Amino acid sequence: MNTLPESAELTHDKTHAEALQGDPAQQSLAEALRVSFAILKVAMFAVLVAYLLSGTFSVGSNEVALRLRFGEYVGGPGERVLERGTYLAAPFPIEQVIKVDTRPMTLAMDREFWYQTGTRDRGMTRDQIRNSRAGPLNPLLDGSLLTGDMNIVHARWTVTYRVGDPVAFVTNVGNKDLARDLVRCAIQQGIVQAVAQFPADELLKGVVNREVATAVAQRKLSEMSSGLEIDQLALDKVSAPVSVIASFDAVTTAETDRSQRIVSSQQDRARILGETAGEGSDKFVELLDRFEQASEAGTPADAAAAEREIETALTELRVQNVPIGGEVAQVVNAAITYRTQVVERVKGDSETFQRLLPQYERNPRIILTRLWEDAREQIMTGDVETFYTLPGRLELQLNRDPVIQQERQKAQMRSLKEKQTDFKK
Repeated sequence: MNTLPESAELTHDKTHAEALQGDPAQQSLAEALRVSFAILKVAMFAVLVAYLLSGTFSVGSNEVALRLRFGEYVGGPGERVLERGTYLAAPFPIEQVIKVDTRPMTLAMDREFWYQTGTRDRGMTRDQIRNSRAGPLNPLLDGSLLTGDMNIVHARWTVTYRVGDPVAFVTNVGNKDLARDLVRCAIQQGIVQAVAQFPADELLKGVVNREVATAVAQRKLSEMSSGLEIDQLALDKVSAPVSVIASFDAVTTAETDRSQRIVSSQQDRARILGETAGEGSDKFVELLDRFEQASEAGTPADAAAAEREIETALTELRVQNVPIGGEVAQVVNAAITYRTQVVERVKGDSETFQRLLPQYERNPRIILTRLWEDAREQIMTGDVETFYTLPGRLELQLNRDPVIQQERQKAQMRSLKEKQTDFKK
């Protein structure tokens, strides 16, 4: 192939440049091309930067994120989950960011174990619903649970769950709707097994082992490596079959009345014992029970020991360092006071007799006369109470004024002491 000499090429380029310089249109076109090329380079650089920065992402407080590079998780087993913060990832399709919501989610199970309800049942009372559903249950439409005593009940539940293992959730589930269905199926199995352990009466009172139900459901979810965790299971409502609600309600009402009567009786017992023996009532009753049990069992030694403890408690008005009060203390104190008065009175009579005996032996007639005069004086000088009534029928229920009786007894004691003093002289 023939080529031009180097000098010829230089001459051609120089001639072409001189031609362009001489043509204004060609110069403008060349300048426009240079500017367009510069703008294109800047735009391409900006697009490249935007593409590289498109992998920047933020993770909120109620979520976590996972990075996948060409379909594989980025990071080691303990470093794959990204929590709250801002991160930079390679742009798609090199890397992909998947965010997982970690907030607790609620699943209401209103129809799974409940009899069928429709718009016609809204606003109806339980009696009206019972009358409208007097027939047997339809297993295809009515949900129910079988209890441990082979009875049927209806129940509504609410389960709270969340994503506990984001990696397992994204790998094996990856969808909220599918997660909800898995939780529904798992918790249904748990509820069925938990309810089967209790009789219907207990379940109608709200007694059910929720731990068993959640454990069974969690085991099923863990076996599937779903990454889902059950937080709470709540029994919202429970009902007997509609056709027998009235019978169950009657039993429940009777048990409630029984419980109220028991509580009322316990309150009355506490009040009566408190009024009778005060703080020491319970321990004092225990002593009495021990004495009765020992007496009925035919063990005299134990009965005698309990009797001694009872006598000690009544004497000291204390039982096991707890004071005895109430009516028991009042009666014991009144008895002690009466005993003291009787002893003092007998002691005074004895002293009077001992003083009068020598005088009587010397001159019995004078002593007898004096004693008769004293007795006559006491009888004739007694207090007189006068009552004024209106004319008409009168019914009298007399009872002496206790104040007057006390004053009279005090006067008699003073008179007796004065006579004793006279005899001493």
